[in-house]
Amino acid sequence: MLILFILASLAYGAAIFAYALDPPASEARADAQSRETRAGILLALAAALHVACIGAQCVGGEHPFSSVFLATSFGALIAVVGGLVVGRIRRAATLGAIVAPVGLLGLSIGVMFGAASVHDPLPAPTSALAKAHIGLATAGLGGFTIAAGIAALYLTMDRRLRLKRWKPQPGGLSLTGLERLHYHAVMLVVPVLTLTIVTGVLWTVKSGGVAAIGGRWIEVVMAAAAWLCSAAILVMRAALGVRGRKSALLTLAAFACTLLVLVWYGVRA
Repeated sequence: MLILFILASLAYGAAIFAYALDPPASEARADAQSRETRAGILLALAAALHVACIGAQCVGGEHPFSSVFLATSFGALIAVVGGLVVGRIRRAATLGAIVAPVGLLGLSIGVMFGAASVHDPLPAPTSALAKAHIGLATAGLGGFTIAAGIAALYLTMDRRLRLKRWKPQPGGLSLTGLERLHYHAVMLVVPVLTLTIVTGVLWTVKSGGVAAIGGRWIEVVMAAAAWLCSAAILVMRAALGVRGRKSALLTLAAFACTLLVLVWYGVRA
């Protein structure tokens, strides 16, 4: 498994380097597409090795739902695969530059901490409710990472357009198309986040009674804040037509709250 981890880390690092290369100003569109394709292949290779690494951990008795750290690794893998698919379908290859570091970080956390040294503040996830909560949380983390990556990409492109440092390329995704893609990503994430919160509260109450929620108030508040920010994006767009920068900033705020829940849960564990 160590060899797989090293290979996957090297592949992620190579992908990050490939995306980070500063292209020459005179680079033709065909050359830019070729460079993005090479970076995408490296990221796909890293994702495949990440899958193999998780598979090796499963063989060793550490499945993705064994701890928050392994679930984080699996969620990061979902984000990478989702970023590759979305970037390929919607011509937003730059999204790979955002999810590649997430994949490397998630892989490292999953391998370094695993499940052996974890003392989870909740009982082991043996019930269907617990497994549903962790599964939804993992999927939500991956989806939220993609949505936040699209939001960050939108804000970057919007700023460069305002400063007249960027102009849309023929065949590329426009700023309007990127904003629409961001909205659709949030639409998919909000139901998952809602079910994650509901199953988490039910699991906590079932394990330690209503009083147990008081001991986890930080996680509850941060999760509620993430849900409110995400729901506000949908409501404000439908009722007031609010979109663009404000929606992207709300998405990043919701993602930050989600990360705080994950970090706090890991600290407690």
